[in-house]
Amino acid sequence: MNTMMAAHPPARTHAHGTEDDIAQYVADTEPLDNLVLGGYLAGHDGRLIAQQLRAPQLRRAITHSVCHTAQPDVDNFYQEDDEPDTDWQQRRARTVRDHCTVCPVRAACAELALRNDDTVGIRGGLAPEKLHRRLLAEATRLERARAEDERAAREQQARIAAAAEVQRLAGQYMGTSVPTRRREQNHQQISEAVRRRDELLAARRRAADWAEAA
Repeated sequence: MNTMMAAHPPARTHAHGTEDDIAQYVADTEPLDNLVLGGYLAGHDGRLIAQQLRAPQLRRAITHSVCHTAQPDVDNFYQEDDEPDTDWQQRRARTVRDHCTVCPVRAACAELALRNDDTVGIRGGLAPEKLHRRLLAEATRLERARAEDERAAREQQARIAAAAEVQRLAGQYMGTSVPTRRREQNHQQISEAVRRRDELLAARRRAADWAEAA
């Protein structure tokens, strides 16, 4: 176990909470780079933590993968059309050994494949049949995770739109030639837009358990 990982309680049920509680705590408090460098997204504990991440975080994690950095031949991850099953199984085992086993984000890779309903080829060191079994066994969890991904995406778009509205209104009326009444109306609209933007940001902080001043 990585020393950075050991700084947190092991992801097992104990007096301080369940393994899912601990995995969520780590995922919520550690920046993505720390999760990758600390070995948080590989192995059993990595699987639990990857389940707590949203889809954009999983996609960013994949940029640290062996596939992204070393760019191996993608054909290694798929069975050839006329390739005998025994030959493919041997080649697949070598591919997992050479690429997936050493990948620091293999748990995130597998989780993203499950979120995307992608069971073709090798994902996160898992063969298609294993991915398919997990897809069936974790159907309820994955449905909730996809719903959370969609909710988070909507909230992010709302925050972006609110910030853009503040900028639009701030640049709408410039100069002293604008009638006083128009400027006053504009100031009121800006104040309302700023309030809406700040409400959305505060809601995001509360959801992430950040301090109000963060």
